[in-house]
Amino acid sequence: MNKQLAELSKADYAISTRLIDENRGPTPKEQALRDSRLALIMKRNQVRDSQLNEMLQKLEPLEEITPHRTTQSVSHIVQQDVMHSNARKLRAVQEQGLDSAKFTPQYADAKRRLQSLRDSGARPKDVQRLERMMQGYDNLVKLEKIVQDTDDQLERMGARRLMDSIPTTPEEREQMREKDYAEEDEANAQGYY
Repeated sequence: MNKQLAELSKADYAISTRLIDENRGPTPKEQALRDSRLALIMKRNQVRDSQLNEMLQKLEPLEEITPHRTTQSVSHIVQQDVMHSNARKLRAVQEQGLDSAKFTPQYADAKRRLQSLRDSGARPKDVQRLERMMQGYDNLVKLEKIVQDTDDQLERMGARRLMDSIPTTPEEREQMREKDYAEEDEANAQGYY
């Protein structure tokens, strides 16, 4: 469609130039060519708007995802607060059923089409909204990575991972206590007090 439109636009430009040079109106054949170009533009815009709306619907859950927190502070309390804040944020996102892998194909499609949407005159408000959703996807990917990296580092240090589930039922709490006692007994048996 774009190739056909480019050919018609080139022909329309030639006709417009000729009409100005000759100071006359278009012939029926020239007018038909111009009308077919306008009809093709309208059809292209309908297809573009339909595809844009579909992308907006698919990526909509990502629109409100903000960047993860970071800190340069050396304070243990501040670092811990940031780590737990990011973990809480990731849990909240996961509770909504959001996972970056689920949105990767839609994100790739949006990224590939973004410039052509701008160039073809898509509504700026919709393009900006799509960009916010794409930024939300980037934020989600970075949030998942920072929490995963933090969890891996905590595990290497022998600490509890941020995303380990917290026992909520009496049975889970009992199992956790038994596990803690077993680990403590093991440490004592090896001479660690």
